[in-house]
Amino acid sequence: MACLKNILQMIQDKFQVQIHGPILSDQRVESVHYLLPAYDNLQQLDSDTLYIGNYEDFHPLHSKDCILLLGCPRESGNTNGLYINQSLDPFAVLNCIQQELYDCRKADLKIDEVFHVLQAGYGYQSMLDTARSYLKNPITLCTTSFSVLASSPKDYFDDKFDMYNDRLYLKSKFIRNMQEKEVLQHIFTSFSPIIVDIDDSPGISYLFCSIHIRRAAVGYLCISSLYRPFEPADSNFAMKLSKLLSLEMQKAECYAEKTGLKYECFLTDLIEQNLHSENIAARHMAQLGEPFYQYFWVLGFTFHGFSNHQLNPNYYIDQLSGIFKRSMAFFYKGTLILLHTSNYKDPYQSIDKHKLSHFLQLNQINIAISFRFEQILDTWRYYNQVMFLLKSKKCIMKERCLNYEDNYLNHLLEASQNDINAETLIHPDLLFLQNYDQENNTEYMKTLKAYFLNNRNALNTSNYLHIHKSTFFYRIGKIGDLTEFDPSNAQILFSYEFSFRILDYL
Repeated sequence: MACLKNILQMIQDKFQVQIHGPILSDQRVESVHYLLPAYDNLQQLDSDTLYIGNYEDFHPLHSKDCILLLGCPRESGNTNGLYINQSLDPFAVLNCIQQELYDCRKADLKIDEVFHVLQAGYGYQSMLDTARSYLKNPITLCTTSFSVLASSPKDYFDDKFDMYNDRLYLKSKFIRNMQEKEVLQHIFTSFSPIIVDIDDSPGISYLFCSIHIRRAAVGYLCISSLYRPFEPADSNFAMKLSKLLSLEMQKAECYAEKTGLKYECFLTDLIEQNLHSENIAARHMAQLGEPFYQYFWVLGFTFHGFSNHQLNPNYYIDQLSGIFKRSMAFFYKGTLILLHTSNYKDPYQSIDKHKLSHFLQLNQINIAISFRFEQILDTWRYYNQVMFLLKSKKCIMKERCLNYEDNYLNHLLEASQNDINAETLIHPDLLFLQNYDQENNTEYMKTLKAYFLNNRNALNTSNYLHIHKSTFFYRIGKIGDLTEFDPSNAQILFSYEFSFRILDYL
């Protein structure tokens, strides 16, 4: 059955006319029939049939069924069903509709064929190959970590892909284009396809359709219009294909069945301090087939929205292993924990940060990352850093990422709250300035804080505050008159900056 909305859109595009009247987006049509004058069975119209007639002959007709009237005079003010003002050739319109019904019937037959391939257990590749015989365009099946599960043709490869460890991944530039076109947000929030033009692919459009398992986005189809332009029926075909691929993906153990986790025992021993020799830890890593690099980080992940507990934990571990290729991950006491290792001091230097960012967005996940460390037996200490980040409500988050580097003072203050009142650590000069500003309507606290936020640079601070540089220096002079502030006194500078951090924490 064809979608009525698509049929009417095709008529509008082909004949350059406007169809008026109520159009239900989910209404389906199985056949088309041309009404002739003196039609005697108007009370027995089929609800699955689209009827065409001339306005002159059938305008008195009041029916809840689907009737399209041609040649409706503009001055008639007709509001009875669907109508076109122009007097089109009814048989040309009929042929147009029949072609769409025929194309949809072909699509339904091909979807049935894909379903039989699914039942026979031939896998992703055969399903995509069967679908491509209808779409006549390349199809790629991707995960939410932007790795390629299958593509048709099987050897399909263009400038949108990178190869790593014999596995294809979408390039960062293409992913950024998807982000700019709001494709990623659409994939997460909608089951319907989206068609976009990518900046570096002139003349080629891309159709994206999400794949969900229990409401969680686990992947998507990417179809390019390399060999033929997209037709209205292609979107409906892609939606049906995505549902069948969802069934196939659920056969994979990382999506459905719980399995033993490869790193669970080793990482548990590290966190619970059951290992007391770095040599033993290194030997365990070698037995697991993992490299032992100079630097380590502990990362933790929390879930929000639809992705929370929607899928088996192994699914997320599998996806993250495609981004953090030098890592070990498992679920510990309900939290997804990952131990990352690298020879680089920057934890992101060995991964694609754009892929990570988009993966977090697609799956509605926040990430927490510890300080860098070099002794693997200290993993438990840095695990505690991550757990603080995930549990505290006062931590600074940037783009779904909680860095311990941005929040370590909060950890210190929270840990000391039982022994020390944080307010008593604020330098008295700042408390004095706070009261002075309130009483005299000045902005000395704001100026001083901006000074520290801008790395103690006078020009940057004045630009940040939108004031003249001389105004900034005047305020600094007044602050010096009122307090002990001295820009050359390192101890005072540290005390003031630390006090601002306490104020932010409070």
